[in-house]
Amino acid sequence: MKKNYLLLIMALIIISCNDNDSEQDEYNYTFTENSDLKIFSYQADSYMKYGVIESGENLVFEYRFDAYDEELIADDEYSEFIRFEIDSELESFSYSNEELINIDLVFTKACFCYFPMEESKDVSPKGMISGEKISNEKWKIKIDLFFYGDDNRTIEGNFELK
Repeated sequence: MKKNYLLLIMALIIISCNDNDSEQDEYNYTFTENSDLKIFSYQADSYMKYGVIESGENLVFEYRFDAYDEELIADDEYSEFIRFEIDSELESFSYSNEELINIDLVFTKACFCYFPMEESKDVSPKGMISGEKISNEKWKIKIDLFFYGDDNRTIEGNFELK
């Protein structure tokens, strides 16, 4: 009987040691008030763009994905961002295809990667993005977009005030 208890205790210890939540990808959905979004290119010979959030008059939304970083692997870090801005007076919105230029929409990959300029990738986003204000601190946003020609992202989440 003592053997069974000892085995049970050892099994519980092993199970609890293997339950490590830090080895997971992270997803963040936030927005900032009194902001503006400025879009830049990394380099003249790259199609990848990025957005910088500055002080301003709009709401700027940010979806952020951080892949799990394996400590024993060099340069495996990977993150991606989708950022866009809307007028702070809106209670809901819906933009698609050519209208997306009105919200300074940008998708960025951050990694030890190179994105050489290709005409087929240097294009405006296509698809649809919509949102509805739930409260002063929360928006429900739906994203179904193609970036850089063929890089699709479909996201639905509640974005919270940062």
